[in-house]
Amino acid sequence: MKKYIMFAIFSLLALFITSIGPVYAQAADAETNWSWITSDDRYGKFYAPERVRVVARQNGAPTCIEAWIKTAYTAAGAAETIPSMGLSKEIPNSSDLNYSLALIRINPQGRTLEYLEEIFYNKNGTVLASHWYDKPRLKEINSQSFDENFYDAIVDQVFNQGETARAKAADRWITLWRKVDAAAATSATADTTTIRKTGNDVFVWIWQENRNNSGGSIIDIKFYKKVFNLSSYSYKITSYSEWTPADGWKSNNASLSGNYMSIIPDSKEDMEFRMLKQYTDNQPNWVDRYQIGTASQSAASVSNNANTL
Repeated sequence: MKKYIMFAIFSLLALFITSIGPVYAQAADAETNWSWITSDDRYGKFYAPERVRVVARQNGAPTCIEAWIKTAYTAAGAAETIPSMGLSKEIPNSSDLNYSLALIRINPQGRTLEYLEEIFYNKNGTVLASHWYDKPRLKEINSQSFDENFYDAIVDQVFNQGETARAKAADRWITLWRKVDAAAATSATADTTTIRKTGNDVFVWIWQENRNNSGGSIIDIKFYKKVFNLSSYSYKITSYSEWTPADGWKSNNASLSGNYMSIIPDSKEDMEFRMLKQYTDNQPNWVDRYQIGTASQSAASVSNNANTL
């Protein structure tokens, strides 16, 4: 009899633990003033400014930020989200999905965003699905990230260094090199929102596009994350995906060694190296933003609008 009582107690405790997250989030939604970030024909994006918290620092520089975000779905957005998130069993009817809340964690030094918890609701505020991740869903923020707008707004609140403005700037992308032959024109551009310097390493995402000269149709796109070492005149590729009209996007990360390679003079990497070094020399405050090594500048720029430890 005793073991049945203990089993019942543990069962109730488990039920309480699994239900407290959605209940807390739902209450937080009702009590929170959501600030609009952006919207399109599929999604509306919001965050809660008063719920942005700096939860860790190193040498005075914020290294971990937690925040709540909200996503509203149109019919098209819900239909896209449910299969991509593997929610078809929990939400079989996409028209039921109206909005979701998520607790996220941001590391500005690594330009990453983690999802700790997500709760999906219908229009009446009823929970359709709830997920607490033992291993948070980690995303690195670049131009292809759904989460880029959330990241920019939250990091700007803490640091006020212009992430949102840079993402919308006309010169967000800078041309690194361009090659034209009889058949095609190939160019590589660097996303300045992603450029950051740590020690002698410069991190950047590069978009390489190959177009047919007759008609201008895209032959292929290569999307790289590269690291250039300014002192050793070398580079490595840490992420690489490719798009073709026939196959769409495919990841090639499995083929990467992760090792630094020497740069060959007058190669495309040499042109990328020189252009990026020029950019880092001309924009030291931007490329060094948020870094622990420049904690005095980072700490001085932290906004009073973020709750801190």
